[in-house]
Amino acid sequence: MKTFKCENLSFNYINGGRDVINNMSIDFEKNQIHVLIGLNGSGKTTLIKLLAGLYKSREGFIILDNRDIHEYSFLERSKYISYVAQGIDIGEDYLVEEYLSFGLMNTLKFYQAPDEENLQKIHEAAVKFKIDHFLDKKMNQLSGGERQIVSICRAYIQDTNIMILDEPTSALDIKNQGIVLKILKEVAESGKTIILSTHNPNHALYLKGKAILIDNGNIIKIGSAQEVVNKEVLKIVYGNNIEYSKNLEYKEVSLV
Repeated sequence: MKTFKCENLSFNYINGGRDVINNMSIDFEKNQIHVLIGLNGSGKTTLIKLLAGLYKSREGFIILDNRDIHEYSFLERSKYISYVAQGIDIGEDYLVEEYLSFGLMNTLKFYQAPDEENLQKIHEAAVKFKIDHFLDKKMNQLSGGERQIVSICRAYIQDTNIMILDEPTSALDIKNQGIVLKILKEVAESGKTIILSTHNPNHALYLKGKAILIDNGNIIKIGSAQEVVNKEVLKIVYGNNIEYSKNLEYKEVSLV
């Protein structure tokens, strides 16, 4: 992957309405995790969907390998970018193994079934995400959190250079949050680009990546997690309802 960035990006849902993304420019680096943080309604999900190619901007561009992202077909884009929404509402009647196989569709011919090598890849990923005991269950037999981790595993199997995830841990308990965050760190260290949104600033500290603080569609600050996730910066968005507590691995910020 040579480049992935947005330039002077603006977007609104109603022509002539208020921009929910306002003139954003961000370079997304290889071998790096980029964590979007901010309040509800700040523009995080909208930006995620723009970057994934689901929305088209009013102004500006999203550049993937020196081409506008919308110049790629859906199939071409799926070879570069995998996307995980906040919740999944498809595949309810599929077996988990079948749903995970969707991550291979950009490498298989039309109506081609996964071969033994593909099935082994699915199994290895399921073991990594600790969901191998779900493989013969239907998606509608899983809890919301279990379906979410299956969806993240499917994106991992897609094996793209860029992973974009909207609130990937929002439906997960603490144990599964830890599993997912640890795997995302490993994926980034292998040379890939990770972009995720979260309500929890502590995730940026744990992931030790680049933090992007957003408010009302504007970038407030971009920098290392330590530069952005601190009391003086966060209070610009969150007000004075910030306090610190100590954690064994990093300084944790909590809202009170």
